[in-house]
Amino acid sequence: MSVANYKLNSLFQQLEIIKESYVDLSSSSLNKESIMPWTEHKKTYEEIGQHISEEKFSRMQSEIIEEVICSILEMIDGYKDLNFKADIIDKETGESIIAGIQLHDKYRDYIETKES
Repeated sequence: MSVANYKLNSLFQQLEIIKESYVDLSSSSLNKESIMPWTEHKKTYEEIGQHISEEKFSRMQSEIIEEVICSILEMIDGYKDLNFKADIIDKETGESIIAGIQLHDKYRDYIETKES
């Protein structure tokens, strides 16, 4: 694996950790026994939990969060109205880790590879 791919892989792994943490947090909140200091919508989560399994809710949350991550990466790639060019720079080398690539496409590839 090249250094650039290693850095992208590291970035995507961290994004997945963040995604999985929030999927787990929100899914566990469907249980009435759950203590949810992070949300203002405890009753709504409990109501949802009466109609959908935690597993299905987790899959839905995962999909939504992946789409949000992709949208953010598309913005970094220049596909949104950001009004400036964004980059991700390795502070140690001063080099862009996204030069010449479409970050959102690489993330999709990462997700597909992980799921297969």
